[in-house]
Amino acid sequence: MSIVRLHLSESDPMYVQSLSILNVRGFKSVAMKLRHPDEPREEDAAGTVLHLPNITLLLGNNGSGKTTVLRAVALSTLAPILTYGSGYVPYALVRRVRKHAARGSTATAMAILHEQDTKGKATLTALSVHLAAATGFTDRFLLRSKSSFRWTRKMYEEDSPAFFVLGYGATRRVETGPVGTELRAKERLLRYQRVAGLFEEHITLVPLSSWLPGWQYKHRSHHREVFELINQLLPDAELLKKSSTDGEYLFRRGGATLPYPALSDGYRAFISWVGDLLYHLCLSCPPEMKLVDCKGIVLVDEVDLHLHPEWQRHIVPRLSQAFPNLQFILTSHSPLVAGTLSSRNVLLLEELTLPSGERLTAVRPPEDELYGLSSDQILTSDSFKLESTRDEQFFERLKAAADDAREGGVNEALRFMRMVGGGAAAETPLALNKKKRASPPPRRKPATTRVGEGLRAVAKPKNVKRVSAPRKRGGRSR
Repeated sequence: MSIVRLHLSESDPMYVQSLSILNVRGFKSVAMKLRHPDEPREEDAAGTVLHLPNITLLLGNNGSGKTTVLRAVALSTLAPILTYGSGYVPYALVRRVRKHAARGSTATAMAILHEQDTKGKATLTALSVHLAAATGFTDRFLLRSKSSFRWTRKMYEEDSPAFFVLGYGATRRVETGPVGTELRAKERLLRYQRVAGLFEEHITLVPLSSWLPGWQYKHRSHHREVFELINQLLPDAELLKKSSTDGEYLFRRGGATLPYPALSDGYRAFISWVGDLLYHLCLSCPPEMKLVDCKGIVLVDEVDLHLHPEWQRHIVPRLSQAFPNLQFILTSHSPLVAGTLSSRNVLLLEELTLPSGERLTAVRPPEDELYGLSSDQILTSDSFKLESTRDEQFFERLKAAADDAREGGVNEALRFMRMVGGGAAAETPLALNKKKRASPPPRRKPATTRVGEGLRAVAKPKNVKRVSAPRKRGGRSR
């Protein structure tokens, strides 16, 4: 049996409070608490209040199940849409051990729905989605909770702010050709469009140029707010209100003005999903409400995708501060991203092997505080468990040098210290003579002096002994 249980917060609107997964892919039975904006601001043992309360970061090795957690949140919150209207056929979601699939696989969400979602007062509703193994690794969904139909019809109201869930997979890319929103609506329901990138690799995002120009006539204040938010998030770049002749928006960076396609991969990757997020916020946010006041859930796989390390240090805090009412559930492999968060914002996914040989994934918080640590400290901490951040072969030589230093004398100890501080360059004879080579050349004499010395050297015959003049006779005899 595969079960996903989702507990939503009691605020308006929907936030994920906790998630339980049973027999879904690598998860046999796990439960996890997820951070959300309405969570009480509790202090830790040191009296520190969580500074990014709307962020949950999932860390783990490749294949540990980070993407599965994001999918489980989307499946639970949008179960009726994914079952009856998405066209998505689940593949290998049901847990299989030694080619045997779990029987009667089920995903169950315990959801607290609010006025925005139900057009009434808050209510607790159980939504069950059953996953059944079909042919091979293909699975199927069956919706069996009849009571859920009282309120799930609001999921099909595309102009409603209810059930605002966005999901971005690691293969996200922006549409490069003409974008027809009407055609997209015919192919997929809007709420499935918003999370389809987590399930289908070929899904494209809505580019700014396809919707933002017209929004200044639909809602001028939201149009202005889009520019403000993008420029708040972008480092060292500015989105200009003037578009180029081919319809692309222009960006000013480093004194140069560039169209969107001419930006680097990092800028385009980030702008593409943030622009898509703002597009869906504009669609669902009521006219009288600011975009930053809208609430919902945003799922992002590999949030640091294509980003320079300097940008990785700022991306999550900027997202949290720009959208304080959105709940972000993110994945990453970056120690720089992890170092911007408290360990209370982080969940570690670890693969375990049981004595029977069965493999499964466990979820737990980090043992060490991550906030403020360097990348090396984080990578060698409990969260990443690297023995060293150095190249594997060089690390073996470094360990051998450490053994020599313990058993040898001063020279061996100095060699080890040079390797620790200077890397492989410190091992070479060239490096040992670096100081000699780097010393300043001897001071050259003036040109006139050198010429004079040269002339005297030429005039002076070589290999000729100087003969002393004979002494004059006379004088005192000895």
